[in-house]
Amino acid sequence: MKENKLLSPAAIFLLGVNSIIGSGIFLLSGKIYEDAGIWSLLAILCAGLSIFVIAFAYANMSKIYSKNGGAFVYAKETFGRFPGFIVGIVTWLLGTVTLATEVSALLTAMKMILPNLNSRLIGIIIILALGIISYFGSSIIAGLDNLTSFVKIVLVLVFIFTCLWLVRGLNFSSPNLLTASSANLGGFKGFLSAYGTVFFFFTGFSFLPVNAEKMKNPAKNLPKMMSLVMLTCLAVYLIIQTITIGALGPELTKTLVPAATAFSKIVGSIGIPLFVVGICFSIFGVIVATTFNTPTILASLAQAHEDVPMFVSKNNRFGTPTWAIILTTVCGIALFLSGNYVFLSGLTVFMSFVQYLSTGLANIKKKFLLIGIGSVLFSLVLLTSFTLSVLILGLGILILLVMIYFVVKLDDDEREKWLKEHQEKSKGADVNTVKRL
Repeated sequence: MKENKLLSPAAIFLLGVNSIIGSGIFLLSGKIYEDAGIWSLLAILCAGLSIFVIAFAYANMSKIYSKNGGAFVYAKETFGRFPGFIVGIVTWLLGTVTLATEVSALLTAMKMILPNLNSRLIGIIIILALGIISYFGSSIIAGLDNLTSFVKIVLVLVFIFTCLWLVRGLNFSSPNLLTASSANLGGFKGFLSAYGTVFFFFTGFSFLPVNAEKMKNPAKNLPKMMSLVMLTCLAVYLIIQTITIGALGPELTKTLVPAATAFSKIVGSIGIPLFVVGICFSIFGVIVATTFNTPTILASLAQAHEDVPMFVSKNNRFGTPTWAIILTTVCGIALFLSGNYVFLSGLTVFMSFVQYLSTGLANIKKKFLLIGIGSVLFSLVLLTSFTLSVLILGLGILILLVMIYFVVKLDDDEREKWLKEHQEKSKGADVNTVKRL
């Protein structure tokens, strides 16, 4: 049998960079500046270093459990089925929320050039259309992923080398972090809000361990490449935010896509639509990949990890899991309609918070005390950055999952009973056949 080609370290690096660098730095740089002023740079650094510690927690566990699954495998193997179920469904929900968030990001960017766009209707159509397409399967995902990776790299390089010359030192004046009294700019609360928002910039890293079995020597390569990916993305974010602040100053909070506005100062009015189109193309690639990958997570939970009812993993004649696709599409639409881009990005961080906390606790139980305690503490700090609406919805989802668990467990009990009866009947039939012969 021909073995599947495994991902090399270079491929892991590119996959990681493409998974992490998404819409956040292009669309939320104005929000973190509004929250913390020039201290948004410190928020990026602190959040990046915090995520770096959390990434080490994942790396430690990947050395012990090198199979696909990431956080939910670590939770299940370390603490048992109930935590594994909760973290597993949260992993699927993270993909679903990411889908809704990136669709919202796409439409937010498009409004820069099409201000009268009916965002809700178009968003529903996009998610439905991709859900239908994913039902029939597709062979274009790998090519599209490579193409969007290239576009993303070009966007970053073009922005840096064209807008670097716009930086002005005067734009880096800001009120004192701890004494500023403005409700929207500065203050320690604003810094914490910016810190939590920046976590959204890095959430994609947690999907790397999900594909551990596709990598060459994951126990060795995954930790190294994850560290390199995190440092690369942190450097890119700091550079882009520094240039954006230096080029726009207070004007940064008045535009939907700050990077496009800065770019237009170099090439003229055509710069905004050109840059926005590039951003939209990159975001759309993430949307398509998420649409196809997220149902697979849910189907995997049902089939390989047995955490959800078996029918969810059943494939159609095109080789795709019908019910997993339907559930992902419906939940994606519901989440998309639940709030705007900023709200959804916060909900994405909340779902990531559950993963980070469980992985940190798993490290502590496996005696990786320093990394484990650091991961837990940084995860808990995130709780101070969430808005009340994000906390209410996020905690409500967790409570609902706890209730669902007992229904799923009952379903599994019934399934085990059916399998046992079926096996006994099969054995009985075999014995009767032998007697006749």
